[in-house]
Amino acid sequence: MIIWSFAKHAFMMFWYPYVGMLNRIWPSIVVGGKRLVIFPGVYKPLENEHACVDYCRAGDMVLDLGCGSGVGAVFCAPKARELLAVDISPSAVQNTAENCRLHGIHNVTVKQSDMFSNVEGKFDLILANPPYLEAEFANKDRQFATSKRYLPVLFSKVGDYMARDGLLVIQYPIWFRGLIGRLASEHGMRVLEVRRMPLKSPSLLLLSLAYMQFGFRSAFYLLQQTPATQATMHSSSDVRWQAAEQAVSKKEPALT
Repeated sequence: MIIWSFAKHAFMMFWYPYVGMLNRIWPSIVVGGKRLVIFPGVYKPLENEHACVDYCRAGDMVLDLGCGSGVGAVFCAPKARELLAVDISPSAVQNTAENCRLHGIHNVTVKQSDMFSNVEGKFDLILANPPYLEAEFANKDRQFATSKRYLPVLFSKVGDYMARDGLLVIQYPIWFRGLIGRLASEHGMRVLEVRRMPLKSPSLLLLSLAYMQFGFRSAFYLLQQTPATQATMHSSSDVRWQAAEQAVSKKEPALT
């Protein structure tokens, strides 16, 4: 296990600058008919990530948690009421803002945030694209493919940000179906659907080979809080809201 961890970390030490070099050579990509610019230190969407738009309903409040290049924001924003895109990486934040600008999108707010640290509000749809590999890098621009804490933090906190009947869509390899199901069960959630992401075109497959990104069998996991969890969470929110209203009313002077 120690040898595997060391080998994985050593490979990623090579892979991150290698990907940065490729992004300088090929600084954009066309997905779903839309061209996205990709900054050197940002993950290039090679798994047909834009298909997450299928889960976005008209008028949704959307959170894109780990927005990367902004592929989710660019495709979901036309359907969403508002969209908040956050990422721990400053480069990713700038990249998402640039792609939204290029596509004339005005209902997206982009912030730097370590997971939920700079997030407020409730969302009808939360998009999550966890890094696929477990490894730690201190550099914030070297966390789009490696992390040990994304999934634990996601499941421990996501319920606080989900609106009633809200949906969570996680992009992750399909062979981790058991892990996602276990984490969901432990945190009062249920898996509604597991769907393989669309097959790659020949050109996207070749590009994936160049980026050494293949064989993951990525899938969309659609999750929702169980009815019991929703009832508990929202009744607690109602109690807190009523308490806040009462506190404000006590401070207001009586009208004469």
